[in-house]
Amino acid sequence: MSEPPSYGSGSYETGGQGYGGQPPGYGGQPPAGPPTGQPYGGQQPYGGQYPQQTGPPSGGFPAAGYPGPGTPLPTPAAPRTPADKMALAALIVTIAGYVCAGAGLLAFILLLTVDAGSGTARFANALGALILGIGLGALNFAAGTWLGSKVPPPGQR
Repeated sequence: MSEPPSYGSGSYETGGQGYGGQPPGYGGQPPAGPPTGQPYGGQQPYGGQYPQQTGPPSGGFPAAGYPGPGTPLPTPAAPRTPADKMALAALIVTIAGYVCAGAGLLAFILLLTVDAGSGTARFANALGALILGIGLGALNFAAGTWLGSKVPPPGQR
Protein backbone atom coordinates (compact mmCIF):
# COMPACT_ATOMS: atom_id res chain seq x y z
CA MET A 1 0.00 0.00 0.00
CA SER A 2 1.40 3.41 -0.92
CA GLU A 3 1.78 6.21 1.52
CA PRO A 4 -0.42 9.31 0.99
CA PRO A 5 1.42 12.48 -0.02
CA SER A 6 2.47 14.75 2.79
CA TYR A 7 1.53 18.35 2.19
CA GLY A 8 4.30 19.90 4.24
CA SER A 9 7.30 18.39 2.54
CA GLY A 10 9.03 18.66 -0.76
CA SER A 11 9.88 21.69 -2.87
CA TYR A 12 9.20 22.96 -6.29
CA GLU A 13 12.78 22.28 -7.35
CA THR A 14 12.72 18.64 -6.44
CA GLY A 15 9.24 18.06 -7.76
CA GLY A 16 7.85 17.30 -4.32
CA GLN A 17 4.26 17.99 -3.46
CA GLY A 18 2.83 20.33 -0.91
CA TYR A 19 2.98 23.82 0.30
CA GLY A 20 5.95 23.64 2.62
CA GLY A 21 8.66 23.80 -0.02
CA GLN A 22 10.25 26.98 -1.21
CA PRO A 23 10.05 28.11 -4.81
CA PRO A 24 13.36 28.33 -6.65
CA GLY A 25 15.40 31.36 -5.81
CA TYR A 26 14.03 31.90 -2.30
CA GLY A 27 16.39 31.05 0.52
CA GLY A 28 19.45 28.86 0.39
CA GLN A 29 22.36 29.25 -1.95
CA PRO A 30 21.73 30.88 -5.32
CA PRO A 31 22.31 28.64 -8.31
CA ALA A 32 25.39 29.28 -10.37
CA GLY A 33 24.89 31.70 -13.20
CA PRO A 34 26.13 34.92 -14.69
CA PRO A 35 26.78 37.54 -12.01
CA THR A 36 24.75 40.39 -13.56
CA GLY A 37 22.68 41.25 -16.57
CA GLN A 38 20.47 38.20 -16.46
CA PRO A 39 17.75 37.02 -14.15
CA TYR A 40 18.49 34.95 -11.09
CA GLY A 41 19.67 31.52 -12.08
CA GLY A 42 20.84 32.47 -15.55
CA GLN A 43 17.48 32.02 -17.25
CA GLN A 44 16.62 34.29 -20.11
CA PRO A 45 13.09 35.69 -20.43
CA TYR A 46 11.15 34.50 -23.46
CA GLY A 47 14.12 33.09 -25.29
CA GLY A 48 16.21 36.26 -25.55
CA GLN A 49 18.41 38.62 -23.65
CA TYR A 50 17.36 41.86 -22.07
CA PRO A 51 17.42 44.69 -24.59
CA GLN A 52 20.43 46.93 -24.16
CA GLN A 53 19.33 50.54 -24.49
CA THR A 54 22.04 53.09 -25.08
CA GLY A 55 20.34 56.43 -25.48
CA PRO A 56 17.00 58.10 -25.14
CA PRO A 57 14.01 55.79 -24.95
CA SER A 58 12.42 54.92 -28.25
CA GLY A 59 8.65 55.17 -28.36
CA GLY A 60 6.38 56.30 -25.59
CA PHE A 61 7.22 59.40 -23.65
CA PRO A 62 10.73 60.85 -23.80
CA ALA A 63 12.81 61.40 -20.69
CA ALA A 64 11.58 64.19 -18.46
CA GLY A 65 12.32 67.61 -19.85
CA TYR A 66 13.76 66.50 -23.18
CA PRO A 67 11.90 66.34 -26.48
CA GLY A 68 11.99 63.01 -28.24
CA PRO A 69 13.56 62.47 -31.65
CA GLY A 70 11.56 64.06 -34.42
CA THR A 71 9.58 66.27 -32.03
CA PRO A 72 9.35 69.78 -33.42
CA LEU A 73 10.39 72.47 -30.98
CA PRO A 74 7.68 74.98 -30.08
CA THR A 75 7.94 78.33 -31.74
CA PRO A 76 7.30 81.49 -29.75
CA ALA A 77 3.89 83.05 -30.27
CA ALA A 78 3.60 86.33 -32.11
CA PRO A 79 3.00 89.32 -29.85
CA ARG A 80 -0.64 90.19 -29.40
CA THR A 81 -1.93 93.30 -31.09
CA PRO A 82 -4.42 95.64 -29.41
CA ALA A 83 -7.12 94.29 -31.72
CA ASP A 84 -6.41 90.73 -30.54
CA LYS A 85 -6.59 91.84 -26.92
CA MET A 86 -9.92 93.60 -27.51
CA ALA A 87 -11.35 90.52 -29.25
CA LEU A 88 -10.29 88.35 -26.30
CA ALA A 89 -11.85 90.80 -23.82
CA ALA A 90 -15.08 90.81 -25.84
CA LEU A 91 -15.20 87.02 -25.76
CA ILE A 92 -14.57 86.86 -22.01
CA VAL A 93 -17.22 89.50 -21.23
CA THR A 94 -19.76 87.72 -23.44
CA ILE A 95 -19.09 84.37 -21.75
CA ALA A 96 -19.41 86.08 -18.35
CA GLY A 97 -22.86 87.28 -19.48
CA TYR A 98 -23.95 83.74 -20.22
CA VAL A 99 -22.61 82.57 -16.85
CA CYS A 100 -24.49 85.34 -14.97
CA ALA A 101 -27.75 84.51 -16.72
CA GLY A 102 -27.33 80.80 -16.00
CA ALA A 103 -26.48 81.50 -12.36
CA GLY A 104 -29.61 83.65 -12.02
CA LEU A 105 -31.79 80.87 -13.41
CA LEU A 106 -30.15 78.29 -11.15
CA ALA A 107 -30.60 80.55 -8.11
CA PHE A 108 -34.28 81.00 -9.02
CA ILE A 109 -34.84 77.24 -9.13
CA LEU A 110 -32.88 76.54 -5.96
CA LEU A 111 -34.53 79.32 -3.95
CA LEU A 112 -37.96 77.97 -4.89
CA THR A 113 -37.05 74.53 -3.56
CA VAL A 114 -35.63 75.72 -0.22
CA ASP A 115 -38.11 75.33 2.63
CA ALA A 116 -37.57 78.64 4.43
CA GLY A 117 -40.38 81.04 5.24
CA SER A 118 -43.72 81.46 3.53
CA GLY A 119 -44.37 80.75 -0.12
CA THR A 120 -44.67 84.43 -0.96
CA ALA A 121 -41.28 85.27 0.56
CA ARG A 122 -39.62 82.34 -1.20
CA PHE A 123 -41.04 83.40 -4.55
CA ALA A 124 -39.97 87.03 -4.01
CA ASN A 125 -36.40 86.01 -3.17
CA ALA A 126 -36.23 83.62 -6.12
CA LEU A 127 -37.63 86.22 -8.52
CA GLY A 128 -35.12 88.79 -7.26
CA ALA A 129 -32.23 86.38 -7.92
CA LEU A 130 -33.57 85.62 -11.40
CA ILE A 131 -33.92 89.29 -12.32
CA LEU A 132 -30.45 90.10 -10.96
CA GLY A 133 -28.78 87.20 -12.79
CA ILE A 134 -30.50 87.79 -16.12
CA GLY A 135 -29.98 91.55 -15.84
CA LEU A 136 -26.22 91.23 -15.18
CA GLY A 137 -25.99 88.62 -17.90
CA ALA A 138 -27.70 90.90 -20.40
CA LEU A 139 -25.41 93.80 -19.51
CA ASN A 140 -22.30 91.64 -19.94
CA PHE A 141 -23.59 90.19 -23.19
CA ALA A 142 -24.32 93.68 -24.55
CA ALA A 143 -20.88 94.94 -23.51
CA GLY A 144 -19.19 91.94 -25.12
CA THR A 145 -21.13 92.40 -28.34
CA TRP A 146 -20.29 96.11 -28.42
CA LEU A 147 -16.59 95.40 -27.82
CA GLY A 148 -16.64 92.74 -30.52
CA SER A 149 -18.09 95.19 -33.03
CA LYS A 150 -15.18 97.58 -32.42
CA VAL A 151 -12.59 94.95 -33.40
CA PRO A 152 -11.51 95.27 -37.06
CA PRO A 153 -11.85 92.15 -39.24
CA PRO A 154 -8.75 89.92 -39.46
CA GLY A 155 -7.80 91.19 -42.92
CA GLN A 156 -7.66 94.83 -41.79
CA ARG A 157 -5.57 94.41 -38.62
